Amino acid sequence: MKRKSPGRAAVLRIMMAICLMVFLVSGFLLIQDFIQSNRQQETFDELSGRFADGLASEDASEKATDSKEEELTEQQKWKLWWEETAQERFAVYHSMKEENSDMIGWIRIEGTNIDYPVMQSPNQRDYYLHRDFYKKKSSYGTPYLSENCKYENPRTSLLISGHHMKNGSMFASLQGYTEYAFYAEHPYVQFDTMDEAGSYEVAAVLKLSASGDQTIWQNLLFPQEEGDFEQAWERVKVQSFYDTGIELTKEDELLALVTCEYTLKNGRILLVAKRI
Repeated sequence: MKRKSPGRAAVLRIMMAICLMVFLVSGFLLIQDFIQSNRQQETFDELSGRFADGLASEDASEKATDSKEEELTEQQKWKLWWEETAQERFAVYHSMKEENSDMIGWIRIEGTNIDYPVMQSPNQRDYYLHRDFYKKKSSYGTPYLSENCKYENPRTSLLISGHHMKNGSMFASLQGYTEYAFYAEHPYVQFDTMDEAGSYEVAAVLKLSASGDQTIWQNLLFPQEEGDFEQAWERVKVQSFYDTGIELTKEDELLALVTCEYTLKNGRILLVAKRI
C-alpha cells in the first residue's frame, strides 16, 4: 500500500484549512447579515409604529365609508384615509427629524413592504445607500432622494432609490410591478414630505440598464433641452411592461422609484408615477 507523500499530505492540509476558513467566514457573514436585517427591521418597525399608533383606530375602508364615499375601490378608500390623517403624521415626522435632520419624508405603498422614511444628504452622493436611519453602517441602507432633487418649492421631479433585498424588504416589492395584476392591486404610491401629503398614480414600470439606458430617466425627470421629455416618455411607454392608460406631460409632478433588477447587467426597475 502506497503511503501519501509528505508534500501531498501538506497540500491536503492546506486545502482543508482553506475550506474550513471559507466555511467559517461564510457562516460569520450569514449571521452578521441576519443580525443586521433584524436590527434594521426593528428600526423601521419602531419608526412606522410611531405614527401608526397616533392615527385614528378605524381602518381605511371604514374611514372612507364614513366620508360617504361608498363606491370607491379599496385602494381609493385607503388613499382618501391617507390624506385625511396627514396632520397626525406630520407631527410625528418632525419628531423623527429632530433625531436625524436628513429625513425629508415618508414613502408607502399599501399592501407591500414599502413603508419607510426617506432621507436626503445633498452634499454626499449616495450617503444612505449603506446607512440606516441613524447613520450606522448597514448593507440594507435607507431609501433616499437623489441629491439632485428638490422637494421644496421650486420642486423638481423626485427620484428615490432603495435596495432590492432578497428577503423582500426595502424596494424589493417593485419587482411585483413587472406583472399587470400586481399593478392593478397597487396603483398608488404615497409620498409625504415633512408638511405635505402626496398621492401619486403609477404611469409606467420598466426595466433598463443603469449604464446603457440612464439617459431615459435623466431626460424624463430632468430634461435639459426642448423635446427631451417627450422623446424620453415615448421610449418609456414602449419599454413599459404594460400600458397603464396614464399619460404624462412635462408639467406633471413626477415621482420615480428605482431599485436593482437581476436579469440585466447593471439592471434597474424604474417605476414612474405622477402626482394626483
